[in-house]
Amino acid sequence: MSANILSLNLVELGHFCAYLAMLVALVQGLAPMAAHYLKQPRLAQISVNGSVAVFALTTLGGLSLIHAFVTSNFSVQYVAQNSNALLPLFYKVAALWGGHEGSLYLWVWVLTLYTMIVGIHGRKQYPEHLPVILAVQGWLVVGFFGLILFLSNPFERLFPVPPEGHDLNPLLQDPGMVFHPPMLYLGYVGFSVPFAFAMTALITRWRSELWIGLIRRWALIAWGFLTTGIILGGWWAYYELGWGGYWAWDPVENASFMPWLLGTALVHSITVQDRRRMLHAWNIFLVISTFSLSLLGTFLVRSGVLSSVHAFAVDPGRGAYILGFMTAVLTVSFGIFLARGRYQQAEEAITSFLSRESLFVWNNVLFLVACASVLLGTLYPLALDALSGQKITVGAPYFNIVMVPIFLVIVLLMAVGPLVPWRKANLARLRPRLLWPFLIGVAAAAAVLVFLPAVHWTGPVAVGLALFALANLITEFSRAIRQRRLQLKEPLPRACVKTVLGNRRHYGGMIVHFGIVVIALGLVGSGLFRSEAAINMAPGDVVEIAGERLRFEGVAPRRGQNYEAMQASLTLLNSGRMVRPERRQYMRQEMPMTETGIDSTMLRDVYVALGDTTSEGRWAVHVYVNPLVRFIWTGGLIILSGLLLSLSGRRANKISVTADERG
Repeated sequence: MSANILSLNLVELGHFCAYLAMLVALVQGLAPMAAHYLKQPRLAQISVNGSVAVFALTTLGGLSLIHAFVTSNFSVQYVAQNSNALLPLFYKVAALWGGHEGSLYLWVWVLTLYTMIVGIHGRKQYPEHLPVILAVQGWLVVGFFGLILFLSNPFERLFPVPPEGHDLNPLLQDPGMVFHPPMLYLGYVGFSVPFAFAMTALITRWRSELWIGLIRRWALIAWGFLTTGIILGGWWAYYELGWGGYWAWDPVENASFMPWLLGTALVHSITVQDRRRMLHAWNIFLVISTFSLSLLGTFLVRSGVLSSVHAFAVDPGRGAYILGFMTAVLTVSFGIFLARGRYQQAEEAITSFLSRESLFVWNNVLFLVACASVLLGTLYPLALDALSGQKITVGAPYFNIVMVPIFLVIVLLMAVGPLVPWRKANLARLRPRLLWPFLIGVAAAAAVLVFLPAVHWTGPVAVGLALFALANLITEFSRAIRQRRLQLKEPLPRACVKTVLGNRRHYGGMIVHFGIVVIALGLVGSGLFRSEAAINMAPGDVVEIAGERLRFEGVAPRRGQNYEAMQASLTLLNSGRMVRPERRQYMRQEMPMTETGIDSTMLRDVYVALGDTTSEGRWAVHVYVNPLVRFIWTGGLIILSGLLLSLSGRRANKISVTADERG
């Protein structure tokens, strides 16, 4: 009895802390304004101390919800809807973001975390502008707490208390979905920091060269988390949903992809401003647009306007609030930008079409066009439905036709860009550096045409461009090492390490590009060369597909903590290994789920999904052979390693000009 009372009191304490956090965040947002109008500069420091208090209070509220899940406190309506006593502890904790209310609470929790970190970091780095930065963050916190506490309250009580909860959606009872949403939110919300810096720069006329370098690290961190979240989402969809793919151009997938596209453009564009003092106003536009698309993603997922495995169907009031909040942020931010943007003028201009800054601009244009294309394909069906009641679906064919050529050109620019120096390239010196990588790319494309003549035209072009980019990266790194060894007579391992550590930002970027090339090869292999077969099988039957032979051994029952399953066993006769797909039935929700069996190597995946049994006692089995899928996940790890290397570099490195930058 005492434990129950404690649990009830903790929920009420957490609820009170959430209200108090909103109140302190309101004070945080008002403090700089009060300091300005009352001529009391010390009042602005309330924002700095308030950021820590808001995070602490929000954390207490979040921990009280997690405690309610762990202790199966079904007097909390949100817990009763998204958990039950049989749910494993791991998923009870993750159930916090398993539904609409809790996922919004996670959103604001992450926002307060970023705000506190900015407050602590900025006390010595940018103390004069810190209160305004935190005030912008504070108003965002207030906006989201308003939604949480008045329309989507995860602390709401339920009486009478049910004896058992409804259970967490079985789709979410998976490790991939434990980590995928927090990574996405860390990415989405991370772009609020550059947004706050940009708004502060416009409001206070903060000179761009003084603040743009500060947001580079924040933009990279947000981009890295968003990249991780997207890759984890693809990985989860691949092995959990049983359709053999990892990306379906689902509207909610697109909602995360759009800020990634503009975030990628922003990261490149910041480099140009940091190096060449140009694109000032353009970067502010990108910052505002990227964060706005993060808010749009929240609206699409949480408003109920989309039908998706990701989306939550909720009442119109919540969607209207999010839409209104997003509109307010857009109106205020772009209004300030139009009124004050003229003070953020570039100091230099592009002097040559063939220069690194020029290629960065074209890179930005392509990413913007790609983002606009995805935005059109995602929102047009919604707009048409709202205006005329006509329902249409914009699916993968549209996105593939539009996006594939754009990304092929982006890969080309990615291959050439690092070789081209700032200001103006010397064609006579650039041409021989491109010759061998170009020949390698042509040879790779020709090999695809010769050995796989029926493949779609994008196959040889993509492989050729990917190998061209890869060869450029390798030859440039080799050239830098060779020059260092000639100058310092170092052994090869030491020269490699010292070359990379000598310019971490540059070589971190090269590693990120290398990871993208690896992913591109994985996309081509799994997208154009996939084989599949659907067959009804009995024990002893053998299916042959793409050179792989699988023997169906039979099906046996298996019981998990909160589900029952029928597990099939299939032997890969070529290797002797075995895959074990499952058909699960979750006890509480009585919802069938597919758990795939995958035998994976670097060159191919044998992917098996188990269906229902037939009247003849056979089992429906769907087999896919997906080439190079592991390249996608490996490329993601390479990207993250390059990002970490780049983040470990100091901004002072910008003054050193390496041989590859001199051209």
